[in-house]
Amino acid sequence: VLLKDGAEPLAALNLEVAPRDGERINWKSKIVLQLGEDDLPLLCCVCLGYLPQAEFKRPTKGISIQRQPGKLFISASQGADKCFALPLPIPQSFQLGALALKQLKQQAGFEDEQLILAALRGAAALYQP
Repeated sequence: VLLKDGAEPLAALNLEVAPRDGERINWKSKIVLQLGEDDLPLLCCVCLGYLPQAEFKRPTKGISIQRQPGKLFISASQGADKCFALPLPIPQSFQLGALALKQLKQQAGFEDEQLILAALRGAAALYQP
């Protein structure tokens, strides 16, 4: 949830990427990026196939998501020495896209899914990385 001065909370989505230590995931070393009103539409566009990739950058860290055959490929970096990669197969890509759309729908306050999809297609046509 994002808060703006004097406004209602906005729905957001935290992306967390962590390294794998053998069979376990090292969540203590994770990189977290909160995606809000500027980022959620881009994430949805990538998940839906309207854009081939998107980058989400903050002053000290960033996450990029790229469509590749059979998966989404997520890479995250923080500082000069912390960099993780995560291939997300189709079932998990679907889950990420569905969750992102749910949060975007809450954030936008629209009930009409077709309106949201049309708006995303229009936004994707404007996007220039």
